[in-house]
Amino acid sequence: MLNFFSLFTRPPRLHGLPFKPYRIYFALDRLACGVDNIHIDVHVSPQLRNVLKKTASLVLVKHTHTDYYFQDYKRDLCESEKDILRNLCTEILQHAINRAKTEAEPQIDYLGQVALAKMFLEEVRIQYRNLVENFEQRIRSYQLSSRQGDVAGFRTREKLAEIKLNQNRILRQAGKELFQILTEVQIRHLRNIRETHFSTGQILPGIFFNNPVLHTGSTSDDFFLIEEYVLLGKRSRDPDNYNNVKRILYDLLARTDLTRGAAEPASAPGPRDPAQGEKERMYDPWIMETRNIDILFDVFDAQSRLEDARSSGESEERLRQIGEEIKTRQFFLSYFYRAFKKSGLMKKIMASFEIKPIYGIYCPPMAPGQIRDYLVDFWSRRSIKRQLKRRKSIQGGDFPLAPLQQAVRWIKTAPVSERKKHLLNFLRQFARYHRDLYNAMLLNNAMEAILLVTDEKTLQLSRGNRSLYEFLLPQECLTEEEKPVSNHVILKADIRGSIQINHIMRTRGLNPASHFSLNFFDPISEILWIYDAFKVFIEGDAIILAIFENENTPEGWYSVARACGLAIRILQIVQRYNVKNEENNLPILELGIGIAESAGPPFYLFDGDSRIMISPAINMADRLSACNRKLRRHYANEALPHNLYVFKNAREDVDDTVDDVSLRYNVNGIELSQDSFDKLSREIKLKKVDCKAGRGEGVQFYAGKVPLLNGHFQQLVIRESPVYEIDPESYGITRPTLRKYYEVCTSQEIYDSVNGG
Repeated sequence: MLNFFSLFTRPPRLHGLPFKPYRIYFALDRLACGVDNIHIDVHVSPQLRNVLKKTASLVLVKHTHTDYYFQDYKRDLCESEKDILRNLCTEILQHAINRAKTEAEPQIDYLGQVALAKMFLEEVRIQYRNLVENFEQRIRSYQLSSRQGDVAGFRTREKLAEIKLNQNRILRQAGKELFQILTEVQIRHLRNIRETHFSTGQILPGIFFNNPVLHTGSTSDDFFLIEEYVLLGKRSRDPDNYNNVKRILYDLLARTDLTRGAAEPASAPGPRDPAQGEKERMYDPWIMETRNIDILFDVFDAQSRLEDARSSGESEERLRQIGEEIKTRQFFLSYFYRAFKKSGLMKKIMASFEIKPIYGIYCPPMAPGQIRDYLVDFWSRRSIKRQLKRRKSIQGGDFPLAPLQQAVRWIKTAPVSERKKHLLNFLRQFARYHRDLYNAMLLNNAMEAILLVTDEKTLQLSRGNRSLYEFLLPQECLTEEEKPVSNHVILKADIRGSIQINHIMRTRGLNPASHFSLNFFDPISEILWIYDAFKVFIEGDAIILAIFENENTPEGWYSVARACGLAIRILQIVQRYNVKNEENNLPILELGIGIAESAGPPFYLFDGDSRIMISPAINMADRLSACNRKLRRHYANEALPHNLYVFKNAREDVDDTVDDVSLRYNVNGIELSQDSFDKLSREIKLKKVDCKAGRGEGVQFYAGKVPLLNGHFQQLVIRESPVYEIDPESYGITRPTLRKYYEVCTSQEIYDSVNGG
């Protein structure tokens, strides 16, 4: 079938193009089985169930256009219920993420998502059946009354017949609308929190639940395919049936160097046809990544970009690069076009797209596949003409042939460029369909593996055996006494040169106390709630803050991350006030901040009614916030790239693990203890990043996001640098040590570099 490939002296080269395989790691195999030793027992919030039931009912009324029969239906009510459902789904899935984080098991997050998907799909079908039963009861009431021939009775029967006839379309539209809520929650509300805790490979892609295949009973139904993807043949002899198209793509890709030297991509689990298994394993992941289609074939986009580049006067090198891109894409598009044409596919593909705007005129009663056959086959054309005439004489209605005749002429005379555009669109839609079938298989297998438990007996049994996974709203959880403190973090912010500031202001007749209060203490107090922090101690030139973590409350286990975010905000606040102070010739404030964590709760002693906290983290934070006076004077006039430097006294022989004898330069810097950095790495997902703004041998940067109590996320960048030995007299740096120190970065240049700015 594809002998024309022998005309090429060497196989087409794909290796080197920016291709990416479609990889998705999704399983529930590490989760405990429930009481039947087969399924995973899951209990989802009853409140969410009730809201889902009401929302699904309203959505079905909307898509069946039966609001006339339900006087309490209002469009605004439907949207309101969807908003409530969206908020509840966010809370439930947040609960799943927290539990996954607590148990270091991402599959618990998957389980929460699968459970909601199964609930949504089941509820749509339940409410559809309820709607049909409602109409059947209405019809029975008409039949039992004296108003059997009433117009309302006929109208109700017609509406029920319409609902049953369009069952697949109604279920698909209602399911898609409800699943759009899940997709929005995943992408808009939970993407950041997942990126905080999980690696990229552990997060399901945004398109996973936005999948039309989930909402149809027949994935090869003509109406489903033409409305969601592209029409494909059903008969085994059709060159454009699903398996034949796959086979052609496999054969074409096998003649390239696509997988040569590339890492083997993951393939779908499950039994396979031995004849096709190897090719599926090799090529499916490349086909399912839909962006690869554009990279390989979209010559039209590349030509448009070349025109834009020329008109904007871009460099010759850039024009050459786009030109090479055009040549590559033109070659492969022509390469595949000839193969599809030789296989008899191009006419079918052309017809599939040409009938999209007109098939509704004839379907129903005809099927879209019949209309497409009309466009490409002479004998089918004669047969379908007779059918249309016969239906028109029996049923009435208008079935004009002019749109079909016009499409036939276009298919015969369309230029090659238009045919190639249709081929490109076909490959895009086929790749999306291929991917969605795979995703639906994964999700359906997972949904079959779980049991949504609702009856009280099974709930008690599963809870008693500690095999029940529950995803509840906070108000549905059992109330307990206040949880004991499991960890705490101390942040100390120390004002540099406070004595000198005090002296300057007094000699000028100004009030240093109000200066510190308005520029430092008061604005800090206003933001503490965002970070779940509270004041431990305040003195004239320093403030000590604490953040607690409590047992069994994983939603609050961000103490170090939030302390880092709070430290950044403190410096930003002080710098903002410094601008105003400089304008008014008032002293500016410089700080040093230290952050230290300690496992377990702090201790307390009481001085009368006052409770005084005792914690090793306070002592450590005090050291980290300090600044050596001599180092500060030494570097006073130097433009240092960073605000924090930690040195070891070259003349000290004391082991660093016994006592911290480090010499620190900390002016508007934030130092994080080693233990705090280790805990931060467990709290949020830290990713190693390159930073052009970073300078120094052995410097490494880490980036992550921390969730705040106001619902926002704050980015963190941590600089890891070696501690160097320094001569305390000459300040000459001798050599690096094995110790590291960690600075929470505040430089906008660093954040811009990390973000690619």
